[in-house]
Amino acid sequence: MNAKVISKENNVVKFSFQADAAQLEEGMQYAYKKNKNQISLPGFRKGKAPRKLIESQYGPQVFYDDAVNFILNTEYEKAVKELGLDTVSRPEIDAPVIDKAEGVTFEVTVTVKPEVTLGQYKGLEVEKVDTTVSDEAVEAELKRVQDQNARMLTITDRAAQMDDMVNISYAGTIDGVAFDGGTSDDYNLVLGSHSFIDTFEDQIVGHNIGDKFDVNVTFPAEYHAEELKGKAAVFAVELKGISVKELPELNDEFAQDVSEFETLEEYKASIGAKLKETAEANAKQVQGDKLLDQAVENATMDVPEVMYENRIDQLMQDFSNNVSRQGLTLDVYCQYLGTTVEGLRNTFRGTAEKSVKARLVLEQIAKEEALEVTEDELNAEIGKIGEGYGLAPEKMIEIFRPEDREMVKADLLVQKALKLVEENAVYTEPKAEEKAE
Repeated sequence: MNAKVISKENNVVKFSFQADAAQLEEGMQYAYKKNKNQISLPGFRKGKAPRKLIESQYGPQVFYDDAVNFILNTEYEKAVKELGLDTVSRPEIDAPVIDKAEGVTFEVTVTVKPEVTLGQYKGLEVEKVDTTVSDEAVEAELKRVQDQNARMLTITDRAAQMDDMVNISYAGTIDGVAFDGGTSDDYNLVLGSHSFIDTFEDQIVGHNIGDKFDVNVTFPAEYHAEELKGKAAVFAVELKGISVKELPELNDEFAQDVSEFETLEEYKASIGAKLKETAEANAKQVQGDKLLDQAVENATMDVPEVMYENRIDQLMQDFSNNVSRQGLTLDVYCQYLGTTVEGLRNTFRGTAEKSVKARLVLEQIAKEEALEVTEDELNAEIGKIGEGYGLAPEKMIEIFRPEDREMVKADLLVQKALKLVEENAVYTEPKAEEKAE
């Protein structure tokens, strides 16, 4: 292929490669088949004119663009691989030099990953994160499960009180005019939850089922709907029902109903064990992040801007997917927040810069430590991915593309590098005053 580097400045590489005459002819034939149905020549129906005749009439350059793109689809990646370039941007391709006898010569400019000079990444110090689980935390989790298993009892013999769930209909107006989102015929509201603005919920307290009354409120000055900010509104409300939450008694029977344990004490012990497991996982994450921050701080690299932009693109796409699952578009969501898509992008910049640098450092550690991923480790990870999609591990391994295997392998190498940093770190006890806090 004769690929060769022409120049390298910082992280920008210019290189050339050549496709021979046979490859050019293959590309030209592809271009002819692709375009022949759109070309008319006197005496021929569309699609029937011979290629040589078309070239003699219009010149061979009529097929050059598609021929060149056909060749680039395969030969560009081969050239990148031959030169060992780790590209991070789309290629900028100069006008190719085409010679039917010699083939096509390409000159390409592309951005590559920066060189990373590691500093200290072994023996880094980090304070241990306290993973103690308090009795209060266990009781709070027990209370949460108790709430989940509560039942609602209908109340008919008293007025509404705080903490009741009321069923209401309401119709809101401002200066006698209804507004969007201000009406409902059937809404369940927990009094005291502060789900509604201002003193809306307070004004329902004391009313009985069947009561019809007005609720007067003022929208906050920072309300998300521009047309409602700071406006006084009147809601015509009808109280249609009252119910109250009845909590189950915390005893052995409750434990048997909500878990596989026979006694409440056994169940509480299991809650404590799970909270401990979660606390330890969170502590590992926090400690790992702090160690990685130090390793990045100790390293030297000149990261090209395109890498940050690529990462922001990924974060924006993930965010957009999450928003769409809520039935919103990104533009509408930004309007709701009072920002723009570009403004939202800017909020991701810090995260993007941090994650790009961390990844580069871990990749360099993996390289310098000669870390490896075995085929068994790779297949096991691919099998886990398959389980997430409801596929048998062996089926996922079978359908996984080679390029996808390489991506998973790269992720596993990064994980191994972080594990190496963690295993070689020095974990210190928190200072006495921090423990006291």
